[in-house]
Amino acid sequence: MSTSEIFALRKQRRAADALKMARAEYPQNSDDVWFLRAYAWALYDHAKILIDRYEAKQLSHTALSGQLSPYMREFARVGNLLRGDSTFSQMLRLACVASKDWREFLGFARWAGVDDFSDDDKKPFVNDQGKSIDSLKKRFIRAICREAAAGANEAQANPGWVEWGKGILAQALQTEPNDQWLNYYQSKLHLAYGEAEQATKRLVPVLHRQSKAAWPWALLGEILEASRPEDALTCYAYATQLAREEQEVAKVRIHLAQRLSLAERYNEAAQQTQQAAYFREQHGYRIPQELAQLLSSGWYQQAVTNNSMQRLPDVADDARAMLRKLDRQSLTYVQGVIDHINAEKALSYVVTAHDTGFGLSHRKFPKVASLTPGTIVEVGCTEQQGLPADWRLTEIKSLPGLCETLLGSLRRSEGKDFAFIRAVPEDVFVPTELAKTFAPGQQYDVTCLAIKRTNKQGKTGWRAVKIIEKEQKGG
Repeated sequence: MSTSEIFALRKQRRAADALKMARAEYPQNSDDVWFLRAYAWALYDHAKILIDRYEAKQLSHTALSGQLSPYMREFARVGNLLRGDSTFSQMLRLACVASKDWREFLGFARWAGVDDFSDDDKKPFVNDQGKSIDSLKKRFIRAICREAAAGANEAQANPGWVEWGKGILAQALQTEPNDQWLNYYQSKLHLAYGEAEQATKRLVPVLHRQSKAAWPWALLGEILEASRPEDALTCYAYATQLAREEQEVAKVRIHLAQRLSLAERYNEAAQQTQQAAYFREQHGYRIPQELAQLLSSGWYQQAVTNNSMQRLPDVADDARAMLRKLDRQSLTYVQGVIDHINAEKALSYVVTAHDTGFGLSHRKFPKVASLTPGTIVEVGCTEQQGLPADWRLTEIKSLPGLCETLLGSLRRSEGKDFAFIRAVPEDVFVPTELAKTFAPGQQYDVTCLAIKRTNKQGKTGWRAVKIIEKEQKGG
């Protein structure tokens, strides 16, 4: 009876009465799924009001966190039997919306877990504007990963929650190693633990995909601040020049002003300081201590008095040049050899073992097109994607067991457009384009450059790609 009454009260918009009744009747109905649904929807009504006010900027971050937590804790106490239910999904949606500013999100997420989403929750959907939206499960997992990365750098964060969130991030990266957001959060985690090199490697592929966005450049500035302050300054400057809204770089601009002042570029630092202060004044935000110190500095006061503030020059070229350098530092280089060239597809195929390799696009790497088969190169691959992003020549002349110089005796049979070199320890196949330079029925002593490969039939053997020397011995 109480279940239908709770739903009736909700329908009458008497949310407080509905929740009061649910709480009173819970001890006698703690195993009744229908009753628990009614209870959960009553909690949802209250939480939804808070979320709506928060999204409308009528509720501060602090107020949201304080007022939302009791309802979500209450749901966690009574909601275990509702896993997979629509009420469970809806409460997790609210948690996602609040996750950036709700202090207890990771604790709630740890209770909810990531294994009890309904089939619908695992599917992306299209909103009213025709935009494809990631599934609730993906958004919930990303929120966990984001907050774990943020919590790793906060002394007041619950270490148990952060550690659990780090585990979720590791699992998610195994499933989606190329997800830009997961790699961004992993980069932030590396930075939190002082692992600047690993943080850079994680971030560089994200920068390539989001090279016109402010946020990855801002993170790169943080990573480089200790070891490469000049490059950090470039990153911060580029982030402010890319930002579509001042909100994106409100904190970045303060860091930029600090770095400029350390470099004794006081007039430019004053300009950034003024912009940072103006934004906060316009929106009624408090002035943080770092900005207050900048505003009270002698150089800032002098720039105001002399009207000598100066805008920063465009740093786009410097930023792109830095990214090219970082590419080389963040790549894993593997040795390989040009096996063949596909002119139609504009690809040079590099083999790295008997049965592995990849194509280098002539469009992306135009100089590769001039390399002949048998040329040994080093190819730089991204750690997460394993895709070629750079290449370079090497002084190495052979790769034992893969590309070697072999000697032997060649005889091309009558009527055959291919040949074999009888060599030690294995024979070498000579394809048509090389074999046709040898007269049929004649024997030659030859030195060749050969590559060992596994063909489509699964047979592994040597194939000549270049004849270095040949000497006819007679019929």
